[in-house]
This record gives sequence, C-alpha cells and structure tokens, in this order.
Amino acid sequence: MDTKRVSDVIGLPETWRNHLQASGDDPSDLRGAIISEVIVAGNEVAVCTTGGAGGATFSVFTIADEELRNRVVRALRPGLNVYRAAADEI
Repeated sequence: MDTKRVSDVIGLPETWRNHLQASGDDPSDLRGAIISEVIVAGNEVAVCTTGGAGGATFSVFTIADEELRNRVVRALRPGLNVYRAAADEI
C-alpha cells in the first residue's frame, strides 16, 4: 500500500471550506491555525481551528471508508498546527 498523508484524503488546509463564513465556499487563510476540536458524526469529520490568519474555522469532510476515516481522525489532534496534521502519514 502506498503511503498516504492526511492531505491526500481531505486536501491541503488552504483548500478547506470554512462553514463559519456566510458563503462557506471560499477557503480561509489557515496560516498559524491550530486544531481546537475534531468531531465525528457518521461518515463526516468536522475540524475546528483557531488562531489562523483568517480567524476561527469549521470545516467538514466526508470520508466513506471507516478505516481511513479513523486514521485521519487520529492524525487530526487538537493542539496541532493544521499544516503539520495535514502532512502526517496515515
């Protein structure tokens, strides 16, 4: 199996949609952002961040494969810089 990174599954942080913004379609500036919370509901994973150049964010990803979803969630640890988490091998 090829090595995967979190970003291979949910994309690089600069592509993450921020559902706290009215449009939700434009990615936020996540430079300096830290993961504050990760929420799992069914096949969806929500990532909350604080401290980024663009302010707080709430991004949601659908990951159908349960094993892959669990590996991604383990890598998205609160307190971790979003770019560091996205680069983690899973």
